[in-house]
Amino acid sequence: MVVGFIILIGLIVYLIISIAVIYLGVRYARKKNVPGWKGGVLAAVVMYLLMFWDLIPMRVTYLYLCNSQAGTTIFKTFEQWKNENPGVMETLLPEKDNTSVVEDNRRYVRLNQRFIREIFTTRYPFDIRKYDNRVVDVLNNDILAQYIDFDTDRNSDNPKSINDYKPWRYSTSCEPDGQKVNKGVFSNFSYLVKYTKEYR
Repeated sequence: MVVGFIILIGLIVYLIISIAVIYLGVRYARKKNVPGWKGGVLAAVVMYLLMFWDLIPMRVTYLYLCNSQAGTTIFKTFEQWKNENPGVMETLLPEKDNTSVVEDNRRYVRLNQRFIREIFTTRYPFDIRKYDNRVVDVLNNDILAQYIDFDTDRNSDNPKSINDYKPWRYSTSCEPDGQKVNKGVFSNFSYLVKYTKEYR
């Protein structure tokens, strides 16, 4: 709440400064016998780029990544896997220890003796992060299911750079808030693989 108030005050102050700079740009242009609007437009562009230079390229990059990569893909249903591995499902016991193992940009947790759920994190420009979630058969490294999503590494609660104060750089998921359909499909598949039964 406090950070949001600070951001609002900062944007208002920046707007006032921008108006003053545009006004000065108009006056300066007229003194040089140049149409005032040209000086005003130039000043407006400069003030816009000083603060919002990353707005358009960040949003374009984020939307492109979401539209081209995000979503859930089931490469092999659990039923198919069972048919390929007769008698194995009955031997699987869900892992009780949910401790994650971290290796560089990879984190994984064991689901049972045969499957792990792993997440690869990749960083892109403009603080965009890719989360590549997979359900993997550790015996042959087959990927049964994959869920890809993107967010931005922006933290307004504990700001560390000027980018943390830019609300247009804030995105938590490619999926609309409250409609995590793809994530739900992947989570249900992970549950099925871990417990060898549907989530109820």
